[in-house]
Amino acid sequence: MATKKKDERGRKAHIPEMVSLESLVPQKDSRKMSEAQKFQLELIARTNFNFCNGKRVAELLKENHKMWRAAMMPLDFISLRDMEDGSWHADTLYIYAEEGWQFSLEELVREQFQADEIHWIGGSSAADMLGSSGYGIEQKSSVILSVWWD
Repeated sequence: MATKKKDERGRKAHIPEMVSLESLVPQKDSRKMSEAQKFQLELIARTNFNFCNGKRVAELLKENHKMWRAAMMPLDFISLRDMEDGSWHADTLYIYAEEGWQFSLEELVREQFQADEIHWIGGSSAADMLGSSGYGIEQKSSVILSVWWD
């Protein structure tokens, strides 16, 4: 939209307003989520353990997919014992953080997930967990965010 001002001779001048180039550039769609990851989020959504509201956790993860590469809630053998009765015993969520989003991801988790413990796994421990020795993960301190509900 243009604004009307007067030039140095007192005549009306037509001066265009500044428009941000960002608003003219179409925003990229977020990364596609794999079917395996969608399945994991469905499982997370079915988890309700103490203060872990799995449905809300899964929703927040979907809404903030740009912050993470993968997320899962592995089970233990107690789950095997009680699965027949419909119980889903999972108490720890692991989130493989997207580079550059670690601080925002941790802030989201601290504010929204009501977890009892939150800590980062990095360095050689994260590289071993991901089977990624030699990919530079050994030098990073914030790779996998571990979220635990008691």
